[in-house]
Amino acid sequence: MAATEDEIGRQVTVQEHHESEQSLVVGDLTIRNVGIGQNNMMGIRTGQLHRVLDNRDLGTTNTVVIHVGTNNLKRSANLDYVMGEVYSLVNTANVKFPQSKIVQSGVLRRTDVAWRRIGALNDRYDWIAKTLGITFVD
Repeated sequence: MAATEDEIGRQVTVQEHHESEQSLVVGDLTIRNVGIGQNNMMGIRTGQLHRVLDNRDLGTTNTVVIHVGTNNLKRSANLDYVMGEVYSLVNTANVKFPQSKIVQSGVLRRTDVAWRRIGALNDRYDWIAKTLGITFVD
C-alpha cells in the first residue's frame, strides 16, 4: 500500500518530550511500533526517511535519533551502497538540525541476517559518525 507524504511523516517520526529536552526519533518499525505487539509490520528504508527529513517541517529539537534497521541491508548485497544511503541521511539531518545533537543507532542483531554482515555495516556506520561528527550507538 502506498502512503502519502503526510502519512509517512507520522509513521516514521516520534517526538519524545522529557522534562527539559525534546527529542526527535526517526526510524524504522522497531522504533515506530514499540509496544504494539504486531508480527506483520513492514519496515521502512533510508530513502523514505530521507524524504521525511527533506519534505516535512519537524520543528526544532535538542536531539535527533536516527534508527535504521535491516531493511536496506536485506535488500542490497552491497554494504557500501547502504552506507552511502545512511551517510546522505545523516548529512541531511546535520544540515536540517544544525543546533541538535545527532545520534545514529546501529543495526540491531537479528537471526535472519548474518551477524557478521550486520557488524560490517555497523562498522561503516561508526565511520560515518566519526566523519560527520555525530554520535554512533552500536
